[in-house]
Amino acid sequence: MKKERTITAAVVLLLILVIGGAIAYFTDTENVTNVFTIGDVDITLTEPNWDDTDADSDGVPESAEGRTPGQTIPKDPTITNVGTNDAYIFAKVEAPCTIGENPDKELFTYTTNNGWYLMNDGSCSNGTVTDIYAYGTSSAMTAVSSGNDATLFNNVTVNTAITGDESGLTGNKNLVVTGYAVQADGLNIQNGDTPANVWSASGFSW
Repeated sequence: MKKERTITAAVVLLLILVIGGAIAYFTDTENVTNVFTIGDVDITLTEPNWDDTDADSDGVPESAEGRTPGQTIPKDPTITNVGTNDAYIFAKVEAPCTIGENPDKELFTYTTNNGWYLMNDGSCSNGTVTDIYAYGTSSAMTAVSSGNDATLFNNVTVNTAITGDESGLTGNKNLVVTGYAVQADGLNIQNGDTPANVWSASGFSW
């Protein structure tokens, strides 16, 4: 009788071990890796036809020295999209003007090429007039794709209204052009990609 109880206990113990070892679950682990190439917005601003030869090393190219009213100088600021993404582009022109004259006069005149829209018609202030141009129309920007460019104007002309007696137009004067670019896709603009909206959303300042 005692032997039988021992066998029974051994069988029960074996059963528990078998049941415990049989508890298992099918498992698996997988992951998906997506490769993304992050693009960029990158521009260059060049003047292919501007002659910057400074033979006398005085810091002023010969093409810009001794200019007189009515003379036209080749100057073609060109913004090129050298990035990988489409971009909206702007150009700011800071040009010399008279100081304290009435009416004020600008030192240079120029005609922008097709495709550019004047966002603001700047007034003369402290000897400088600042104009902002957008590549597009008043209602929508035009995207410039990678490898393409836009030339703002082809030349500038010394204003024929200049007499030489104006205040603020003597000595060396700078004509500064600055290019801006922002991605054309993914802008969070609710009221459309107008030049004013894109400029504001980009955080650019006058």
